[in-house]
Amino acid sequence: MKLVELAKLSIELLRENGEQGIRSDLLAEQLGVPKRRVYDVVAILRALDQVETQRRFNGTTVVWIDRSQETVPVAEYTDIKKQLDVERTLRKDLQLQVVETKEQLRRAKSKLRYDVQSVECANKTEFPTSQIRIRSISSKGFKKVADSGHEVTIETYEPGMVVDPTEKESDKHSELIKSLQRI
Repeated sequence: MKLVELAKLSIELLRENGEQGIRSDLLAEQLGVPKRRVYDVVAILRALDQVETQRRFNGTTVVWIDRSQETVPVAEYTDIKKQLDVERTLRKDLQLQVVETKEQLRRAKSKLRYDVQSVECANKTEFPTSQIRIRSISSKGFKKVADSGHEVTIETYEPGMVVDPTEKESDKHSELIKSLQRI
């Protein structure tokens, strides 16, 4: 008997015996071959992780490892794969919508910046504070800031600035930490 045929018959017998397995000498007897031929088949099946062997006082027992619970039926696999493809398509569509919405938002912000009318005043405004924060409305930020000691000149790339005269309390400890970090 060829080794391939012997392996097929051995697999059938091992599956029939299930979890309790079969002793290698009994397997050889049922197959009608010498024990050394059974050892060859068992060695191959062990390498493929299809069987386990358990040495006992009365001989080596060979047990078939049932992997049927680990596999997914083809129909179920196909259904899951179809669902995954649908989900991937939906995800791509949502990503495209996010990109389009971000672009619309960017355009709206840009329009809003240009639609705001600047207020020109002949009068100067005095603020009774010791600090003023100025923010550029443009996303490009400030072009130039110059300090003469008595006056600060601020230029932006695009028109629009917000002046905030509220005083922000400074934390004495943070100033000390910043000074120490510079050292």
